Amino acid sequence: MRERLHRWFALLIKELHLQFRTPRSVLMLVMPVLLQTLLFPFVVTMDVTHCDVALLNEDGGSASLEMQQRIAAMPYVSSMQQVHSREELHRLLDARRAMIAVHLPPDFDERLLRGESAPLQVICDGRRSNSSQIAAGYISRLALRLSAELRGEALPQPDETAEGELLVRHVFNQELSYVWFIMPCLFGMIGMITSLNISAMALAREREEGTYEQLCVTPLSPLEILLGKTVPATMIVLVQCSIIWAMAHWAYGVPFLGSAPALVAGVVVYSLALTGIGFVISAFCATQQQAYVCMFCFIIPCILLSGFVAPAENMPAFMQSVGRLDPLYYMILIARGTFLKGDGFAEIWPHLTALAAIGLATLGTAYAVLRRRIC
Repeated sequence: MRERLHRWFALLIKELHLQFRTPRSVLMLVMPVLLQTLLFPFVVTMDVTHCDVALLNEDGGSASLEMQQRIAAMPYVSSMQQVHSREELHRLLDARRAMIAVHLPPDFDERLLRGESAPLQVICDGRRSNSSQIAAGYISRLALRLSAELRGEALPQPDETAEGELLVRHVFNQELSYVWFIMPCLFGMIGMITSLNISAMALAREREEGTYEQLCVTPLSPLEILLGKTVPATMIVLVQCSIIWAMAHWAYGVPFLGSAPALVAGVVVYSLALTGIGFVISAFCATQQQAYVCMFCFIIPCILLSGFVAPAENMPAFMQSVGRLDPLYYMILIARGTFLKGDGFAEIWPHLTALAAIGLATLGTAYAVLRRRIC
């Protein structure tokens, strides 16, 4: 038993040395963490922060001017261009010089003074549908607020509601910050890239460097080889995820409300599940270039099916069923749950169980393929 542990530990040290032996290999491990933690919170966002507005005010009364000033003062409005005709309004939209167009009709003041709701038209650029709809919602609420003020109605306080009025409260992400939404997802993204990169290159590198035959004649069993090449990937993923956790919590202010051991357990099981897939890819690829191509052919569908790009619930039922086989889907649920909802083992055990089942299937397949190829 001691000899087997000694052999396995020697292989573990050798694999860790391979990952850090050249500046290029170190760069491949460091750059994904740095790039994704620095770029994703600012680039992959649905927050509306810079909105160009075109406004046609055909009324010119005090209420319409007040509405115009309030729109211009909104923090997400970067510029507001006032036009004098509908043709000019649509021309700005067509040229993408405005995200939304606001039209205040000639009877704007008159209808408000009669106690009616604020009559205005908001035209959205369908080419930027999500952002323009969010901005249009802001302007609609602004118009309702102005209408209520002019009618002399008291606005509800944050802790009370007026009769017949809906009060919306946001839980788990009170500030509606997209950074809180995106940073936990990086645990899955970084873990997938690193786990697949290390494991998919494992046997392909041995073939390219001419050491595959030496590996085959070593006294190591297929299980020891599998574990010796799996554990380093998981160790590196844990270090990378620790960096992401520190960046998310201390640099971006994302709260961590859940159980750290539960998150670590999720990362470990997730990494093991992916290394099994990487080993299967590596076993059938003769070169590292082939392994890279196969790896990215696997990564893209996983990202699309995981709910990272768009909510998984919006997909057709069949695609949702396929997405339940995606390890990234469960890792995102675990990371968001532990960060924002305060989840522990009691809440994430269904996701851990699913990841463990996927891991047993992938590692079992990798072991069978490795045993057939080496023994």
